[in-house]
Amino acid sequence: MRHFIAFISVVFLGLGLYFLKFQNQTVAPVTAQKPLLHVITYSSFAADWGPGPLLKTEFEKTCNCEVKFLEVADSGLLIQRLQMDGAKMGVDLVVGMDQFDLDKAKNKLPWRDVGAMDVKWVPEVQDATSLNTFVPFDWGFVAFNTRKGELSLTPTSLKDLLNPSLKGQIALIDPRTSSPGMQFVFWVIQTMGLSEGESFLKSMVAQAHSFSPGWSVAYGLFQKKQAAMALSYITSPIYHLVEEKNEDYISLEFQEGHPQQIEFMAVPEFCRNCDLAENFMRFMLSEPGQRIIMNKNFMFPVLTGVIAGTPFESLPPYKKVAPFRVPTEEEIKGWNEVWNRSRQQP
Repeated sequence: MRHFIAFISVVFLGLGLYFLKFQNQTVAPVTAQKPLLHVITYSSFAADWGPGPLLKTEFEKTCNCEVKFLEVADSGLLIQRLQMDGAKMGVDLVVGMDQFDLDKAKNKLPWRDVGAMDVKWVPEVQDATSLNTFVPFDWGFVAFNTRKGELSLTPTSLKDLLNPSLKGQIALIDPRTSSPGMQFVFWVIQTMGLSEGESFLKSMVAQAHSFSPGWSVAYGLFQKKQAAMALSYITSPIYHLVEEKNEDYISLEFQEGHPQQIEFMAVPEFCRNCDLAENFMRFMLSEPGQRIIMNKNFMFPVLTGVIAGTPFESLPPYKKVAPFRVPTEEEIKGWNEVWNRSRQQP
C-alpha cells in the first residue's frame, strides 16, 4: 500500500509541475475581431456589377470594420424580410426602399432618427430630405426602354402601349413584389384615374410579354431580345453606353410625364453597430460614394455637382408625372387591389 501511495504522489507531483510549467509559458494574444456591419439591400445593388462591393471596399479602408451585405431579390421585399428576420440577422442598415415602401416601413418597424444630413441636395430630391429616419441616396425617372429601329411604332404615351404592333413585346414587372412595378401602376392611375386605369391595366395584361417578379428578370428578358421593350429607367441607356459601348438602347419619353423613384436608406432601432451604420450612410452621401452609386447603380446622384462632365449630364430633363410624396399603406393596398382585379380573367 505504501508503494502505491508513493506512486500516486509522484504522479500528482509530476502533473502539478507540468501545469505550473504550462501556465508560465507565454500565451499568444487573441486578435480582436473587427465589428461587422450588416447591410440589407436588393440583389442588383449587392451584385458584383452593382455599387455594393466597391462601396464596401472603400469604406473598409477607413472604418476598421467589415461590411457584409444581406440580399433580397427585389427592393419590394425588403420590409417583409426585415419584419421576419431583421433583428435576428442583426441588420444595421437598410438600403433600397423607395417612397412606396416608407409608410409601411414606418408603421411596421422602429427606426433610428439620424437627423438632417449635411448635404448639398439636388433640387429633384429636396422635398424628400426632411424625413430624418429615411435618407435619399439616388433617384431616377421610370421609363420604357427599347432599341433603335426595333419597333414599327414608337410609343409616345401610355395609351400607345396598347397598339396591336406591340402585343407580346413589352416586359413588365409585378407591382406586388417590385417597386418599379408599383411605379407603373401608380403612373397609370395618376394619369387616367382609378376606373380608366383599371381598364387600361386589364388590357395591358393581355398585351404584355410577361410580368416578372423583379426588375432584373424583366430587363434580362429585354436584353435577351425576348421582348422589344422593358420598364426601366431613363438612365438605363447610359449603362449600355458606358459598359458595352452600345448606343442602340434608348429611353422613351411619354407626354404624360414620368414617375420619379427616389431610393432611401435607414437604420432600424434594433441595429447592433448603429454608429457604423450612420457612418456608412454618410459615406454613401459623400462625393466618392455618390460617384460609385451613379456609375454602378446607374441612377442619378442626390449630391449636387456629381454628374458634371459625365454621360448623365447629357440626358434631357423629363417631365415628372406628379410631385414627390409618400403614399399611404391604404393607397398602395387599393392600387394592388386594382392590379389584382385587372389580372382576373373575365
